[in-house]
Amino acid sequence: MTAHLSDSDRQALRLAHDLREELRRALPHVPAAPSISPFVDPGGRPSVLVRMDSDTARALMALLGEPRAVQTGPTPLPQQLPQQLPPPLPQQRRADGTVPPPVPELFVQR
Repeated sequence: MTAHLSDSDRQALRLAHDLREELRRALPHVPAAPSISPFVDPGGRPSVLVRMDSDTARALMALLGEPRAVQTGPTPLPQQLPQQLPPPLPQQRRADGTVPPPVPELFVQR
């Protein structure tokens, strides 16, 4: 079945499989498992695309943030919080269809 695949293709498939298994072990309580798609980038490097719903993304961020929180302690609050948050901007999509993360205005120097 994989006889026609290049070495990079096989490595990308293996990478996707290994990442899928690691995420399954790290996030056993998440109902919707992330979708892991293997591909070979234009430079010929094995790569993966990860797609997940918001609950899974939050669970993964919490898991990734745990070691950092232990090492650095809690994130300090800014000196002064704004009285009112600005209205949300309409979501602008990139050429690949993804939405860029918002820039937190709480921490922007004025």
